[in-house]
Amino acid sequence: MAVETRVVFGSGFDALFSKDFRNRVTPQLDQALVALGVRLDRPFNPAYPVETWASVLSLSAQHLYAEDAAPEAYRKLGRSTVVGFGETFMGKALFPLLRLIGPVRALDRAARSYASTNNYTKVLLTQITPTCFDFHLNEKHTLPEYDMGVIEEMLTHLHVPSPRVTLKTQDTEGFTMRLEWTS
Repeated sequence: MAVETRVVFGSGFDALFSKDFRNRVTPQLDQALVALGVRLDRPFNPAYPVETWASVLSLSAQHLYAEDAAPEAYRKLGRSTVVGFGETFMGKALFPLLRLIGPVRALDRAARSYASTNNYTKVLLTQITPTCFDFHLNEKHTLPEYDMGVIEEMLTHLHVPSPRVTLKTQDTEGFTMRLEWTS
C-alpha cells in the first residue's frame, strides 16, 4: 500500500505571506524560512511537504507574536492570514460575494475551498442550529488555533454578529471547531 505524501500547495503560502505579513518579516525569520526552502523573494513552489508548512507556521507565530503563548500566537497568525487575503485582488472580490450569499452558504463554500490548499484536507461541516456549526478538519500537523483564527476572522469579514470559534474536540487525526454567532 502506498504511503500518502501530504503537501500544501503554493497558494496556501500565498495566502499566509500577504503584503502586510511580508512587511513584518524580520531578517531572522527570513533566514529561518530560507533554511526550510521557502523564499519570499521569488514565486513559491507548486507544493511543499506538510512538515514544511507546519514549521513555517510555528516559526511565523513565534517571530511575529513572541509575546503570546503558542495557541494565541497561532490564532493571531490565522486571523492575519485572512486579513492579508482580504487585501488581495481575489479577497477584495470574494468577501463581498460571500457576504451577499450569507454566512451559511459562505461556510459551505469555505469548507470546500479549504481542501484546495493541500492534497489531504477533508472537512465535515455540520449545522447544529441556524447560527451554530461544527467544522471538522483532519488536520494533525499544526495547532488547531491557526484554523480557529482563520475561521474566526472569516466570520468577522462576513459581518456576522459576535462570532465565536471554540475547540470542541481533538484527537490524533484532527479536530472539530464549534462556530457560533448571534442572530
